[in-house]
Amino acid sequence: MNEPMLRHSIKTVARQTGLSPHVIRAWEKRYQTVRPTRSEGKQRLYSAADIERLSLLRRATEAGYSIGTIAALSLESLRSLLATSERAAATAGPTPRGGLGSVRGGVESSLDSDIPSDRDSGASSGVDPLVEGDVGFLDGAFESVLRMDAAGLESLLERASVAMGHMRLLGELIVPLVERIGEGWMKGQVKVAHEHIATAVLRTFLGNIARPIALHPRAPVLVVTTPAGQLHELGAIIVAAAATGMGWRVVYGGACMPAEEIASMAIQHGAKAVGLSVVHPKDDPGLSLELKLLRRLLPSATRILVGGRASSAYQADIEAVGATRVGSLEDLRSQLNGLRGENTSGSVGRG
Repeated sequence: MNEPMLRHSIKTVARQTGLSPHVIRAWEKRYQTVRPTRSEGKQRLYSAADIERLSLLRRATEAGYSIGTIAALSLESLRSLLATSERAAATAGPTPRGGLGSVRGGVESSLDSDIPSDRDSGASSGVDPLVEGDVGFLDGAFESVLRMDAAGLESLLERASVAMGHMRLLGELIVPLVERIGEGWMKGQVKVAHEHIATAVLRTFLGNIARPIALHPRAPVLVVTTPAGQLHELGAIIVAAAATGMGWRVVYGGACMPAEEIASMAIQHGAKAVGLSVVHPKDDPGLSLELKLLRRLLPSATRILVGGRASSAYQADIEAVGATRVGSLEDLRSQLNGLRGENTSGSVGRG
């Protein structure tokens, strides 16, 4: 009977959540973040739970999460995600907010492949890398994900980086871990909360192992994201990390970006290429339309690279728009090296 008294106007919600009415309506329409009732005059009316949800989503996006990847999480999962992220941030110390994922204007950093010998020796970790081993690292990392043990996963990645070196770590541990998480998702073993905790840790970790470098003024730009309908962000984060390690200026867009926004970002930054990660589903009819629209909106010289575990299912669509499918991390490196050569004639990277 008193339910209408518990509902709030969009202006009140905006004031309490710190979000603008435009953002609230946009999130509601695109991501179904909340489902307000309507007054007799058709005005939106929001509950206290809606206000809490929107407030948590705002905090999570400010921490570096893409709204597309977290919009469907329950209130409990959002609280858990934020608590885990805040604990990980407190443990890691001062880092750029959101690591790789939050830098909308470009990631001007590089994976630190020139690690001092005392780090590579393993002396500082107290762990013999030969005892834990590469397979043990992978199994342990996946178990940490299943336990939602962010601190344990972060600690294991640190030990693995000492034993393996950062670039080898990327190809031989992090990529297989992401693949295993994807397989677990398909089997129902991995839930949304598991994946987002893994994403939070990996985003922060990859940001921490990157170091600022003075990029050449003509360093090529790569926009990295997942297209609309693709909510799984881990593959895109790995691509961003690998590209920065190769001297590319990365503009990271997060997950689930419509073709119009991807093209706008690429044009604004003069991108040489756009990298798209496609993980799940393998039968999305909308992806073909997104690829076609993106190709029409991008300058003809801007290349489109598409990778991820589901990309092979869209081979015909990828070829139809003149894009290139990337089947592995080594393939990505080959493609980026080729594009960089086309763009700079060998000038990038020289002081």
